[in-house]
Amino acid sequence: MTRMWCLPTEILCDDHLRGEHAEHHQLVGTIQSHPHGEAIAEGHAEKGNIDTTRLEERHARLATEMERRDMNHDSPLAYDGPTYGAGAIDLEMNRTDLPDRCEDCAARARKHSRSQ
Repeated sequence: MTRMWCLPTEILCDDHLRGEHAEHHQLVGTIQSHPHGEAIAEGHAEKGNIDTTRLEERHARLATEMERRDMNHDSPLAYDGPTYGAGAIDLEMNRTDLPDRCEDCAARARKHSRSQ
């Protein structure tokens, strides 16, 4: 499922960091190339999973965190397509859902909250 967590990049484990990054590129490719790409994106937006108005800015944050962790990043992202899901991402749900799915992300979130 395509999903933009839009949580602080520091709390994402390596797998979720790379995964969200890859899904941004997949989403743009789907919108631009798939015969039903816009309908697919609209469906994810209706579920509160994506917000294309945040794609470039969020991608930049993910790329910065990847580089901070010494991961290779050489895939710029530019998006000037249709807008889906503006403001629709439920950050409170994501703050609960991600740590429930991933012990590594949960530990990183606890550490991050103590450092704030």
